[in-house]
Order: sequence, then C-alpha cells, then structure tokens
Amino acid sequence: MSDAKKPMHPGLPVLNEDPRPWEVKVWVTLARVYALLERRLGQCLAAHGLSLSQFDVLATLWHGEGITQQELAERLLVTKGNVVGLIDRVGAAGWVVRRPDPEDRRANRLYLTDAGRKLLSEAFPDQVSFVCNAFGRLNEAELRQMHRLLERLDPGPNGD
Repeated sequence: MSDAKKPMHPGLPVLNEDPRPWEVKVWVTLARVYALLERRLGQCLAAHGLSLSQFDVLATLWHGEGITQQELAERLLVTKGNVVGLIDRVGAAGWVVRRPDPEDRRANRLYLTDAGRKLLSEAFPDQVSFVCNAFGRLNEAELRQMHRLLERLDPGPNGD
C-alpha cells in the first residue's frame, strides 16, 4: 500500500475502501465529529465555570422561563431524574430557582436568577463564536444543505 493510501490509524479501514455500508461510514464520522465538538465546547464553557449540561439548562430557561422540570427534561431529551440532579446543581450555584406552581402543588416552575442571567450573557457569545468557528469551513449553501439533511434524519419528539 502506498503512503497516500495508508490509514491514519492502523487497523481502521480507509473510508473509500471500507466495505461497510455508507450509512455506517456516515454514522461513524458524525459521531466522531460530534464527540470532538462537544469536548471542545465543554472546554470553552468550562472557562465560565459551566458544564455543557448546565449551559443547556440556562439557555433553555433563557428562551422560556417558568417551565416545569418535566418540560425541561423533554426539551433537553433527558430523563426527569437527570434534570432533578442538574437543577439541584445549578440551584446550589445560585443560577436557577424552583418556585411552586400555583395551579399544581406537585410541580415546580424553573426561573433564572439574576446571577444565572449574567453568567449566561457572558458565556453565550463564546458558545456562539465557537459554533460559528467550528462550522465556518462550510459556506451558507453547505450549511443549509446539512441542516436539511439532518432534519430529514430527526425522528421528532416521539421517535417517529
């Protein structure tokens, strides 16, 4: 095999010569890129003292405060149990408060505190900058095409 055709990682097939179906090749590449971007975005947010999941909570509430923990879990695509722990942590940090739902004593509504709003206003521009830089290799037509293709793969909230 010439140097040009040697895989970068011994034991991994070159994609062009990989006998796996294209669906598998695309999945592997998408998963690798996602993991890399997620790790780097996590590093970016860590500079603000935030984890990626904490940022997701604050950003979701920024766009619609007063939701229940169940609604937050549905929007973040996680279990209610995971949200309880997340809310405990962002609450202990002083970024989010739970308030009893006046119409349903079993539920709490979630709100950003002033400290949560301030932190998000500082972290959000860095997150946007990171995402724009990460996808800056693609032009607008390519980004629109990628968006359309990914939307076609999105099963929707019910997994349809």
